[in-house]
Amino acid sequence: MGNFFSKGPDYFGLFQKGIQISSKAAKTLQAAFSGNQIDEEKIKGLRAIEHEGDKHVHECGKLIADAFITPVERPDMMNMIAVIEALTDSIDDIGNQIYMMHIVKKDATSEKFVGLLVSACEELSTMMGVFKNFKTKQDELHKISIRVNHIEEEGDALFISAMRNLFDPKQEMNTVDVIRCEHLYQTMEDAMDCCEDVADAVSHIIITNT
Repeated sequence: MGNFFSKGPDYFGLFQKGIQISSKAAKTLQAAFSGNQIDEEKIKGLRAIEHEGDKHVHECGKLIADAFITPVERPDMMNMIAVIEALTDSIDDIGNQIYMMHIVKKDATSEKFVGLLVSACEELSTMMGVFKNFKTKQDELHKISIRVNHIEEEGDALFISAMRNLFDPKQEMNTVDVIRCEHLYQTMEDAMDCCEDVADAVSHIIITNT
């Protein structure tokens, strides 16, 4: 953390580092889905990334609590840290679902969800790189927010379609597989919602500080 102290803490750098951790988790999940079967070792690796995110949150909380002056209100900053942490946690939750339910084979729906999640995290990484100049880059940030929203809407549509197909009476799936897919798809859709929450937190700060 020493590089944050040359001219005081780089609070926007803290946000950027947090979303980089989220993006690393999403890309690790995608790597686990890259073969014919889900790579269990890479899934287990998500836990270490989640712990990295927890450590970062504690460091951020101390810096913000000790700060004399912050660029935006402390509650807004803590909310930003919290929604980024929730995103990282939600990706770890996907790994937990896969591990607990002994899911070893990917399907088209789960693979599409993972791709959308990586895309959303990449957009959020771009957003955090611009965020420090939010007073002069509002239009650019707004466009990124719209893109994140569109990706989340793709996730919603994918979830609805997948659940309808899952419970189609014509489908010949055993009950255990239905339960596995239902829980996994819901957890993945929740992660997509977390991506939108991060973009919304940025929008809130822009509205209340300009």
